[in-house]
Amino acid sequence: MNNLIAKNEGGVRKYREKILKTKEEYRQWLAKLPFEKKIEILNKLKRREKFLKKFK
Repeated sequence: MNNLIAKNEGGVRKYREKILKTKEEYRQWLAKLPFEKKIEILNKLKRREKFLKKFK
């Protein structure tokens, strides 16, 4: 039986590196924002979360 994880290991590693790089860029962007903007983003995320919980 073939091990699918071993076959796709290189692709998964590249995909994982891309995700981690993007996350780090986002963290750096977020760190540069003023505090008020961060609070604004947090409130938007809370509203979205509340809305999405309605569909569970």
